[in-house]
Amino acid sequence: MDFFKKAYDWALTHNFEEIEIDYASKLALKMLDDSCQMTSHDREVFFNVYDALCDRVDINLDDDVNHLIQVARDRTTIYSKPELANIVHACKEEIIPNMLREHMKAFKAMVRKNLGMN
Repeated sequence: MDFFKKAYDWALTHNFEEIEIDYASKLALKMLDDSCQMTSHDREVFFNVYDALCDRVDINLDDDVNHLIQVARDRTTIYSKPELANIVHACKEEIIPNMLREHMKAFKAMVRKNLGMN
């Protein structure tokens, strides 16, 4: 099983804490803006986690940031559609100051550990 499918399947059933869901969205926005320092493989793994969160009926991602992410990207790419890139970038710039590095690192470490990526 590849890491992309493994990430998606795992995220469909994992019991995420609210802050982890929040940081999954923030990381998706950062990846969509292409301002994330992860490899393209890791970005795709984390987008599969995000996509699974979007597909879950028990998790509500009904806010402006998640609507933007879903509109700005089709699931075949990890980048924003060119016509929405400026909007994605502006949104990311507004959200980045509210991101705590330790929460982002903790979220990434938790996902990597659960997927056996360490």
